[in-house]
Amino acid sequence: MSKEMLVLSLSCPQCHARLTEGTRVRLAGHAGRTNQQGEVLLSAVFGGGRGDEADLVLETDLTLEKGDAIDFCCPRCEASLMLPVTCKVCGAALASLDIAGGGSVEFCSRRGCKAQALGGAGNIDEMISLVNRMFDTPYD
Repeated sequence: MSKEMLVLSLSCPQCHARLTEGTRVRLAGHAGRTNQQGEVLLSAVFGGGRGDEADLVLETDLTLEKGDAIDFCCPRCEASLMLPVTCKVCGAALASLDIAGGGSVEFCSRRGCKAQALGGAGNIDEMISLVNRMFDTPYD
């Protein structure tokens, strides 16, 4: 049985620069605990990450531990990608990116948290409609 991956083509909500490169998303980040700034590569596969760790962070030059929160910003225009909303799973701040073709993806800023939401947090009808458009299914 094959499993189709949902690779998201993501962009900055401010300058609209495309941030997805293959199956990775290139962002800038600030780690509060260590007061470091640097590059962070996230998985562009919705629900993806590194296997058992379920971590969206694939690579970074920041010193991070599980549980550290990162403030994300666009590497092109330096606009904050953070939302004034907290994760329903762990309480950290959420970040958001636009999806090509419409919609958005919200994800938790805490390393190791699995929280991700298509179309924004909480609206299941919007999420299903967005997934149907992405897979070009007639059920929208």
